[in-house]
This record gives sequence, C-alpha cells and structure tokens, in this order.
Amino acid sequence: MRDHRHGACWRGALAGWLGLLLSEGAGAQTLPSATFQVAATVSQGCLVNHRLPSQGAAVGRIGRLDFGIDSALSQATRETTLVRAGDVTLSCTPGIALSLRVGAGQHALDGSRRLRHQGQARFLAYRLYRDASFQTPIGIDQDVAVNTGSGADNVQFPIRARLTLPGSLPAGDYTDELTLTLTW
Repeated sequence: MRDHRHGACWRGALAGWLGLLLSEGAGAQTLPSATFQVAATVSQGCLVNHRLPSQGAAVGRIGRLDFGIDSALSQATRETTLVRAGDVTLSCTPGIALSLRVGAGQHALDGSRRLRHQGQARFLAYRLYRDASFQTPIGIDQDVAVNTGSGADNVQFPIRARLTLPGSLPAGDYTDELTLTLTW
C-alpha cells in the first residue's frame, strides 16, 4: 500500500518554494529594455492583370486598331484610335513615370509600319500618333509618356493611327500585329 501523505508533502513544499521565488523575483529586479525596428518599403510600380508581371513577360492582347471597310478603289484617309479590348488591365501608382514603346510590327519596311494583305504580298502603309490631332507621330520603338491619372485600373494608351488608301489595292483583309512594351 502506498503512502499518499509523502507525495502531498512534496507538492506542498514545491508550491511554497515557487510562491516565495515568484514573490521575491517580481519586485526585486528590473530587467533592461531593448528596442527593435519594424520597416516596410513600398515602391512605385504597375500591376498588370492585378499582379506584378515578370520582366519581359507577354501579358495578352490589349486591343485593336480598326480602320474599317473601304472599297478597293478608295483613296480616302482613315483614322482610328486604339480600342481597349481583351483581358489586360493596367493599374499604376499615381504620378509614376510610365512610358510605352510600340515595335515595328510584322511587315515594317524602311521605318514604315505596314499592313499586309492576307493572301498576297501587298502592303498598305500606316502611321501611329499620340495625339488626337495626328500631329505627333509615334516612331518605331520610340518612348511615349503615358498619363497614369489617378492610378485606377485600365490606364489608357495614347495610340491613334492614320492611313491613306491608294485606290489600287486588291480586295481582302490587311493586318499587322504590334508589340507594346511598358517601362516604369
């Protein structure tokens, strides 16, 4: 048979000793204090499709320049503005220095961008502009400043285009594809 009184005695002595130690240590000694720093750096930038893109990443199709439909005999001058479409959104820190560069396209020749007939090796020259009055051209891979406004989604790109039909083109679709590169 075990004697439970012996265990009770040890427990009582231990409790008394801990109580004495805690009461004496609580007011008897003040420990030195120290500090540590907490910091974060928030940098300016842009989010493409609501995330930070990898450098050089292709992010999708931003829209379309569409000159419409004309007769093969037309000599009209046509103008259009980039219409945002597709799945690309862009939001930037307000006031950030954002610029874009537009490449030569798939069919450029001697510094001139061109649309190519879908079935024949026939071309139609066009020019890009950054203003509504078509006075300031956008050269191939030329930096163009972009106003980020308040930094809201869907920052607008200042891209307009103009072409003059020669009146002697074969009927059909004429296309080109341009690469737009953003830097900030």
